[in-house]
Amino acid sequence: MKKISLYILMLIGLVSTTSCEKFLDVNDDQDRPFTSTPDSLLPAVIGNLAVSHYDHGETTAYFTQQVATFSGWSKYKDRWDYVDANRIAQWRRHYHDIGINAMHVVESSKELGNADNYIAVAKICYASSTLMTSDLFGDIAYDEAFKGKPYAKYDDNEYVYEKVMEGLDEAISMIDGISSVQLEMTYNQDNVFGGDLEKWKAYALALKARLSLHLTPNVNSDYSTVISYTEAALNAGFENTAYDYSKGDPSELYQVNQWGSSIARPSWDFQANVLNKSAVTDFFLIKALKFDIDENKSIDPRAEMLINGLLTKSYKYVISGEGKPAGVEDSEFPNLYGNYITRDDAKLNFFSKEELYFILSEAYYYSDKTKAFDNFKLGIEEHMAHVGVVDQSAIDAFMASSYIPQNSSELKLSDIMMQKNVALYLHHEAWVDMRRYGYDDNIYRGLKRPRNLVWYFSEEADDVWIERLPYDTQTEEIFNKPQLVEMGAYQNPDWLKKKLFWAKSN
Repeated sequence: MKKISLYILMLIGLVSTTSCEKFLDVNDDQDRPFTSTPDSLLPAVIGNLAVSHYDHGETTAYFTQQVATFSGWSKYKDRWDYVDANRIAQWRRHYHDIGINAMHVVESSKELGNADNYIAVAKICYASSTLMTSDLFGDIAYDEAFKGKPYAKYDDNEYVYEKVMEGLDEAISMIDGISSVQLEMTYNQDNVFGGDLEKWKAYALALKARLSLHLTPNVNSDYSTVISYTEAALNAGFENTAYDYSKGDPSELYQVNQWGSSIARPSWDFQANVLNKSAVTDFFLIKALKFDIDENKSIDPRAEMLINGLLTKSYKYVISGEGKPAGVEDSEFPNLYGNYITRDDAKLNFFSKEELYFILSEAYYYSDKTKAFDNFKLGIEEHMAHVGVVDQSAIDAFMASSYIPQNSSELKLSDIMMQKNVALYLHHEAWVDMRRYGYDDNIYRGLKRPRNLVWYFSEEADDVWIERLPYDTQTEEIFNKPQLVEMGAYQNPDWLKKKLFWAKSN
């Protein structure tokens, strides 16, 4: 699979200016040089979608207090001091790496005339990236994106959601309409599903379920739609959607999972992980993973597997914003590398089956507690299998423990969301959930805002949290400053506190 790095590197030379009516529906431009074919372009789209999932998770895992740094003084991760951030990788990944290449996949596929399968997958990848990007920043460029305008107008978050849903519907309809032989797509081109369009369709349905859930409970209470999309994804044979780094060459940094212990940073615009300088927080270890301080162990069998080597070391955690205690060496903390996420060859997760079960559990919670409870248990058990827990006696003991409700009448929303938080370890979707519920410590039991935040947060009330990231300083602040000024987003601390349209209001 040495081709993987070549394909991802292709993105460097693929950024160009186009004339188009809207994304993925472009007019021909006779002056635009274009010679690539969709089978050589799609790997760059999917590979960078994997990197983008890492980028988002690597940033937001510190906001959700799954992890925190040893120092407690990281400018971004601990103090939320983003006003003058040097570079926001997630913005560039979406527009420079995924979006422009996805558009070229569609153009080249149309020229060939027998590659609708490539168009469908490109649309799903672009929709996935757009949803992530909008969830991180809020308003983003959509209608005027990829038109060669450095000063593109931003569309509001709600409108972008509508366009994402439209794009997913178009891809699903295209997959359903394919009947003839298409351009070959194997794992060399699609390192997620090897060209299996039914699995891509199930992923698209899962994205529709995720997007619909984002609108609850603050925009609407349409849980029936959430349930419909989620069950459709499961009925379509949904499988964990992830980029498979085990197929790559470990000597090539582009083919190594960035969460791994090699701390791969293939190029200047790749953000290296700092798990070697971080630890789990008291919130995640004690409240989420049920770690018993006195016994120095957790009844949850996932604890030792998520936090590799936990039970072979003395008990250590950090409090967000405080850092490690004085006199404690970094080596005394458990190793965060080596689990199903943080190995060099681990799959980079886009969407897991356990997330679907937790979506169903939350959605049914308001109408059918029995189904909510059944899916709650399925979510935990599916995640245990994903993590690699095979000791059934340990699973049974945990499921029968006082930490887990034993019947539907005992089930609380906080049970669902805390267990979902564990299942979304190091995944960006955990931050969406926390913002949907306003960082409520009645739901996320034991969650407290970090200490020693930058002054423009520390001077606020304790219920004011970070809600979004600023726009990329190296592109938007240089080329699109008037747009930022008009929105009130230009180097404005209050912009970071502005809730997205689906987040819980105070």
